[in-house]
Amino acid sequence: MKDFTVKDITKQVIVAAMYVALVFAFYFLSFDFIQFRIAEVLLILVLFNSKYTVGLLLGTFLANLASPFGIIDATFGSLASLVAILFMILFKKIWWVSLVFPALSNAIIIPIVLIQVEFNPGMPILEMFQSSLYWANFGWVFLGEFVVLYCVGIPLYYTIKRNDHLLELIQ
Repeated sequence: MKDFTVKDITKQVIVAAMYVALVFAFYFLSFDFIQFRIAEVLLILVLFNSKYTVGLLLGTFLANLASPFGIIDATFGSLASLVAILFMILFKKIWWVSLVFPALSNAIIIPIVLIQVEFNPGMPILEMFQSSLYWANFGWVFLGEFVVLYCVGIPLYYTIKRNDHLLELIQ
């Protein structure tokens, strides 16, 4: 990633803006206990070019600043995205498997934020993993991410893959 050109930086800014715009357009689905964050479909871009990591993390951070949980969500939501993206890049040769990593990383991390900020501030982490509240949040966040990435992401992946102009544009 050391050879970022002006064109690469421009693409990152556009991806970040698209991510933020999708979060705001679907704000009612993007935050809280049950979430289907449509913007997460953009994570498939890293399967075509890992440079999109920068734009996606920037977009996640900026969008989450406007969440009900502010800087905490921006920090931990970006961490969840970073973990997901790294695993997606690692497993991109079996891309359909790599799509599960955003669901897993968000399902593990986001319930911690929700519980610590909204439901039970100060709950010890080990106790949290034993609570039904954590596992209910885990399930709903996993489901939302999974549905977005598999039901919207797979058709988008194939659309990009089969369209030479789109493929050339994003690579």
